Amino acid sequence: MSQFIITAVGPDRPGIVGELTAHIHTGGGNILDSRMVNLRGEFAMLILVEMADGASLPKVGEKMGLRLTVSELHGNRAGVSGLPFRLKTYSMDQPGIVAKLSQVLRDSGVNIEELSARQESAPFSGSPLFLTEMRLTVPASVPLGKLRAELESVGNALNCDIDLDPA
Repeated sequence: MSQFIITAVGPDRPGIVGELTAHIHTGGGNILDSRMVNLRGEFAMLILVEMADGASLPKVGEKMGLRLTVSELHGNRAGVSGLPFRLKTYSMDQPGIVAKLSQVLRDSGVNIEELSARQESAPFSGSPLFLTEMRLTVPASVPLGKLRAELESVGNALNCDIDLDPA
């Protein structure tokens, strides 16, 4: 059995998840991990599967109206070791929030394991708010005080509340 990462994007509709996952199951595949989300009418899927052969999946995706790619994993790649943290932000929406936060993390050698970002309407006013949640691995060699200070500096420049807590 091999492991494959499937990425699929297409117009959202009822049954899209069931149809693709049924094909994976029928083909002897097992879903190991997945993230799926409706992004304003486009449904995006990122799925890690274990199966004998993923070659038929792009044609299945095409029949379903999906842009689907399959990438085989080769070997077990070691991730960054360190301590797990959660980073949450909350601010008025503006361009560059994720870029500026991720630059600080990259410069410090912090690995982003998972990132969720979304725009919402503020209660009462309806102004656009931007929220992020990140699951991080902070290497033991990174001084937490310095990392917090750098993130706070970016937060102050963006008028953004930032919470960095152990996970």
